[in-house]
Amino acid sequence: MERLIGLVRAIGAEAKRQGVEPLPDERHLFDLDHWRRRWRDAAAERINGSARRSVRSEGEPGSVGSLDLPRPLAGWQPERLGVHAAIADPLRTTATGFVLPEYIVRRHDHELRDLLTDAASGKAPVLLVLSGYSCTGKTRTAYEAVAACLADWGLAYPKDADSLCRLLAAEALGPRTVLWLNEAQELLGGHGGEAAAAALRRRLEQPEPLVAIATLWPGHQRELTDRPTGKQDHHPQARALLAAARVITVPAVFDGSALGRLHEADDGSLAVAARTAPDGSITQTLAGGPALVQWYEQADGAQDCYGKAVVTAAMDARRLGHTSPLPRTLLEGAASGYLTDAQRAAAPPDWFETALAFARTRVKDVVTALGDVAHDHGMGARPGVWRLADYLDHYARTARREYFPPASFWHAVEHHAATAADLYELARSAEGRGRLRLAAALLRRAADAGHDPAWEAIVTMMAYRNLTEEAEILARSVLRSGNPEPMLALAWTLSEFGDDDGTERLVREAATTGRASALTALAMVSHGPEAEAALTKAVALGDPEAPFQLAELRRNVGDFAEYERLLWLGASAGDRDAKGELVKLKCRADEWDEAECLARRFAEHGDGFELATMAIDRSLDGDQAEAERLAWTVVELADRDALGAAKRPWPGGTFAAVIVLLGLCSDDDGVDPVLHRLAKFRNPQTWAVAARFQEARHPDRAEALYRRAAEQGHLFALERLAMMERHRNVANAERTHRATADAGGGVRPLADLWDAEGRHEEADQARRYGLENDGSIAGPWPFQLP
Repeated sequence: MERLIGLVRAIGAEAKRQGVEPLPDERHLFDLDHWRRRWRDAAAERINGSARRSVRSEGEPGSVGSLDLPRPLAGWQPERLGVHAAIADPLRTTATGFVLPEYIVRRHDHELRDLLTDAASGKAPVLLVLSGYSCTGKTRTAYEAVAACLADWGLAYPKDADSLCRLLAAEALGPRTVLWLNEAQELLGGHGGEAAAAALRRRLEQPEPLVAIATLWPGHQRELTDRPTGKQDHHPQARALLAAARVITVPAVFDGSALGRLHEADDGSLAVAARTAPDGSITQTLAGGPALVQWYEQADGAQDCYGKAVVTAAMDARRLGHTSPLPRTLLEGAASGYLTDAQRAAAPPDWFETALAFARTRVKDVVTALGDVAHDHGMGARPGVWRLADYLDHYARTARREYFPPASFWHAVEHHAATAADLYELARSAEGRGRLRLAAALLRRAADAGHDPAWEAIVTMMAYRNLTEEAEILARSVLRSGNPEPMLALAWTLSEFGDDDGTERLVREAATTGRASALTALAMVSHGPEAEAALTKAVALGDPEAPFQLAELRRNVGDFAEYERLLWLGASAGDRDAKGELVKLKCRADEWDEAECLARRFAEHGDGFELATMAIDRSLDGDQAEAERLAWTVVELADRDALGAAKRPWPGGTFAAVIVLLGLCSDDDGVDPVLHRLAKFRNPQTWAVAARFQEARHPDRAEALYRRAAEQGHLFALERLAMMERHRNVANAERTHRATADAGGGVRPLADLWDAEGRHEEADQARRYGLENDGSIAGPWPFQLP
């Protein structure tokens, strides 16, 4: 081809010297790119024609196939170039197929794109190597850079060394072509790799704009570039080729600035990765998450089933509240309940070691289901404990939300949970799922192990069982140790029952401890100087609720400076009443901009209720446009926060905002567009609220929205589905209510259904004693008192 190009140049130069101008339909004959294309097309036809004439039998070594010819970059899909599919946005239920999240540009991207920009404007070929470990984003980095800088170039992607050799032999790589060498070790390190490396070196010596871009793991890069000592050199051509390359390292983790941009991105896949990769290994999570889940779900073989049982036990422990590293004894004891009788009978003596080896397998060489836990001090891993992969935890909270763990799990956690705090959280999960006997047993163990909040939960459970005398005896015994919280919990329960005298008596007894919370409670049952004195002491002791109550007293006597100071003190401690009052204070002063800034700041750590109340106030003042703007702002902020690290649903703020938006509609025709827009957001709370307002007018639409929200674990949506089902099929409604209970919605909705069906004894017994592990109604059981 070079001789042909030289000849065309010579003819053109001679024509110019003699002043000969080509005719319009002959100008292409002096276009060098025209002859290069003709040469490539002719070469390809020769190769392919030869292949068609001399194809050997299938599977015979050396068989000739068609060329991987260049084609426009726009014709290449990223998945065809080796870009990994990413984890899906959990709140985009319609997303299917290949997921490609938003791309976050980092430092190495700028370096690569600068080189590609130079290559696009230059005339010399370049070889670029992206070096990084598995799933660090090498291929995605290359794809995004080429798409950004060389969008009008062609791209050729040979799949093996033989294909690369034939492509080069056919001189099919013309100028302005990207040669895509993904996982370059597969082309350069195996059979035919040296010939391919030599041919590519010759092509890179030709003075034409060409970019060869390769990806390599660091280990493979060393194998191909290190000169061996004392043994045969297998890669001299590959080493010489790579020595001339510009190497760009793709870091394994996102640094601080990139993490900041990651959290600002409006992409559900990135948000999940940020939540489940606290060490910054974002790309590994994006690419490894789907593979890890697939590896887990498909583990049903004769040996893998034991590993799957152990991992499932770990998933249940983590989602139900065991945040400490998981002990071996817990996982080993829990696993049997996740296996069939046949699997248990066939278990070999070393079944747990086999299971642990499965759970410790590195998927895509980046992630294991159960990972090591570093020593609190010093180097190395703590023996006998493991931590569940964060992405599996995220997956389990949706995939297993309606599964109640087997009895073996609860027996294991009761005896082998790592800490009393873990026991307490597991107990509250059991209580929320209606398993009251189990919850009481776990709470008692947590309390005996020194976790004081467990006593408060036990006393409350006893009070709701009408065991108020026994509960008071227990609360008083704990009070003697200086802890007033169980006594206060009993007092507020009596208040719910309408026993005001009993409430005041217990609160005054709790206040003798001098604890801040007890003093704040004392102010609520007293008046005048006694209340003020109690609150003043509670504020000094740091109780977060006391400043607001004391502020109200100061306002009543006209001390507005102290009133505002105390509100700021309460707001800084996180008290919601203080925050709301501060915003109202600014609104009453007609300082709306400052009020909105304050409400937005509070929304970062709350649920936007203060901003929603501003919308209500604006609506009451007749400023409908401003009310609508503020209400939509709440919904939009809640939607963004549903993707963030906190993943808060904003129940109060969203509900109030939707009330405002629907209240502003002048007629029914105006309601539908608002509800339609609400349904497009990603926050399950928004779907549930929108559905609640559509139940009467559009029950089918409401049910569809409830199902979307329920699939994301929204308990209110699941409960409303059961309520809607009652009118059609009571048996289906009961199944949905049971699923709600198993997901954490409690036994009361199920008992209410039984009441409505006239099954009053069953309903009363379920409310009083809860359910057994298998979901049947529990019989009477005693509390274990100290």
